[in-house]
Formats: sequence, structure tokens, C-alpha cells
Amino acid sequence: MHRLIFGFFGRLADTFYRWELLGGEVPADGPLILVANHPNGLVDPLMVDRVAGRRFRMLAKAPIFSVPVLGWMAKQVGAIPVYRKLDGDDTRQNRDAFAAAHQALAEGQVLFLFPEGISHNEPQLQPLKSGAARIALGAEAARGYGLGLRIVPVGITYRDKTRFGSAAAIEIGAPIDVAAFAEDYQRDPWPAVEALTAAIEGGVRRLTINLDRWEDLPLVRLAEKILGRRDAHVVKRLRAMADAGRARQQEDPEAFAALRQRLAAFQLQLDELGLEVNHLDARYSPAAVVRFVLRNLLAVVIGLPLAVAAGLLYLPPRLLVRSAGRRWSESEDVLVSVKFLAGALLFPLWHAGIVLTAWTSFGGPWAALLGVLLPFAYLYSRYFFLHRVRALREIRAFLAAPFQRERRRRLRQLRDELSAVLWGLRLS
Repeated sequence: MHRLIFGFFGRLADTFYRWELLGGEVPADGPLILVANHPNGLVDPLMVDRVAGRRFRMLAKAPIFSVPVLGWMAKQVGAIPVYRKLDGDDTRQNRDAFAAAHQALAEGQVLFLFPEGISHNEPQLQPLKSGAARIALGAEAARGYGLGLRIVPVGITYRDKTRFGSAAAIEIGAPIDVAAFAEDYQRDPWPAVEALTAAIEGGVRRLTINLDRWEDLPLVRLAEKILGRRDAHVVKRLRAMADAGRARQQEDPEAFAALRQRLAAFQLQLDELGLEVNHLDARYSPAAVVRFVLRNLLAVVIGLPLAVAAGLLYLPPRLLVRSAGRRWSESEDVLVSVKFLAGALLFPLWHAGIVLTAWTSFGGPWAALLGVLLPFAYLYSRYFFLHRVRALREIRAFLAAPFQRERRRRLRQLRDELSAVLWGLRLS
């Protein structure tokens, strides 16, 4: 049942996000605790499951177990309930949770938990709870510090977690050897727990993008585009830029504030002209223009009818999912969970209704063919319209180029000045 549940919802997550593993791997044997940041509610465990390579047991907040269907699934996958003060629970009940966790680790299993303790929509990692460290050190102590337990940090990053087809990235960090804290734990448990918690926080922080405020994210993305680096994955580049900016802010707050203002002004000028950074150096050769026109005309002639038909066919469940998100979500991190669960219910039911209608109207072969092809047609429709939007931006930039030469020249000069400043930051 564990594999069935994670497999089914994991496949749905695969259609919702274009995720990528940036590096690292989960050790193939031995007891482990996986720890990850928690920006996206119920979707985060599915993402980790796609790259873990091993079955894991989750620690989940106790209220989940009383939710219809969701509570049943939590029990089926072997989740361990954790009782929290903010839920109004008696935390003394966590003795059973710790005992179950220790037993699982003693058997060489993998535990997975979110040490922040909450799913959130903050722009940076939240302060970590000490539960992961206490479980780990307690499990080692119970086995005479010979368990060989390791803690593996995992970072999860979404480009836009509320948007269908958005990119997601997962990165696995270097394992933390719990036995390294054993001597300190025997001498004085609490400082050792704090030290291990700090090590866990450092491990997860190195795998996540951390900002003071969400308003800085567009500026970080703009800075990364100005530099034009291609020596690493975009998430790693953004993370390096955010870390360098934070260091600069601590060293010289006034210089950092001035840089932020210059980036914002540069972005404002780009927006006024409807341009992206890459448009400033665009060279529109006749051959490139012809290729662009032919490619997009071919896509419109062949793809537009299919994309429109598939989009309209699945429009009702899309509208219902969007309505469910607006009605029952209180924050963005909850919004995705609501939309995801609503989509997991409504899209299969709608698809089944289409296949059943085709069966009664046209017979089994046509129904079977539609049943196989329609999901791919719907995914293609999303891909088609996304790329046509990009094509329209390119057309607008091309048509406006003859009338913007002087302003583009000044923007190139400003970009180069900003680039020199940004390269002066300590990028890693």
C-alpha cells in the first residue's frame, strides 16, 4: 500500500511540476533520517520520495490522522504521529512517537521529517525544532552509540509552486554522522542536541534559497540574468547570489541598499519597454527571423486546434480546482495542497466520464484510444500556450527594436555597470 499511494500521487506530482535532481544521493543502506525544508504542504514528501530510492516512514502532525482519507493514507504508509503544542495536543504523548522512531532506526529503516515543524510560505528557512536531533541522539544512545545513524539534509525549491508545469528542484546534501556528537551527548545532552540541530540547519540552509523578503527574489533573479552565468543549475546560481547578497548586506548595509535600488530601477526600465535582459543583445539576422516565423507558424497551424480542443475539454475540472483553491486555502502553501488534492480527485473522475461517454457513443476501441491519448493532449495544450506566450514576447521585442535603439544602448551600459558590481560580490 505504501508504494501504491506514493506511486499514484507521485505521478500526479510529476505532471504538476517539472522537477529535477540537482545532485547528491541518499545512502543505499543503514539507518537514516532525512530532513528537508517544507515550503509546499503535502507535495513535499512526494518530491522527496521521487529521489530517495528507499522507502521511508514519515513523522506527521497528529491532526492529519483524524482527517478523512488523508488520515487513512497516513496510517497505510506507516507515518508516526507527532503531538504539538500549537495543535493543542499533550506533548507527553510523543514518548510513543520517539519509541516508534527509535525502533524503526534500530531496524535500519529510514525516517523522514520536516525539522521546521510547519509548512510555510516564508522566503527563508524557519528556525528548526530539536526533534530530529533528539530522536537521532536518543536512538544512538539506546544502541550504545554503535547504530551508525546518519542524517541526510534535503533542499526543495519551487520556481512558482502554485503554477501548473512550474520547475522544481531537489538537492541532497552530505550526510551528518550522528556518532560525532555522542561524546558531548553523554557529557551533557542538551548542548549536544543544540549542536546537532545547528548542523542540521546548516545542512538544509546550504541547499535552499534564503531571502529576507519575497520582494528580493525578482531582484536576485534579475541579478543572475545580468551576470549571464551558465556554470551551474539556475537554482544553485540563485542560491549563490542570495547568499552573496546577504553577506554584502551584513558588511555594508548602505551599499547593499543602493545596489537593490539600482536593480529595481533597471527592472522598471525593462518593464516599461517590455524587454527581458537577453533582448538587449539580440541580433535579428534574416535567417534567424525566418526560422522563428516558420517554427511558430507550423506550431500554430498544427498544434493550435489540438491545444484548444484539449484545453476546452478539460476546462471544467480546471475551473473547479481553481475555485477549490480560492475557497479553502488560507495561505499559498495550503493553496497548493488543496489544488493538488482537488485535482487528484476531479481530473481522474472527469477523464473517466469522458471515456465512459465515448464508450457508450462510439464503442470500446475509440474509448480506449481517447483514454490513452487525451491526458497527453491536455499536457501538450499547457506546453503549447506557455511557449506561444514566450513567442509573443519575442515578437513584441523584435517589432519595437528599431524604435528603442538609444534606450537599449543606455540599458546595456547600465547592465554592464551592474554586472561589474555584482561580480564584485563573493559568489560561490
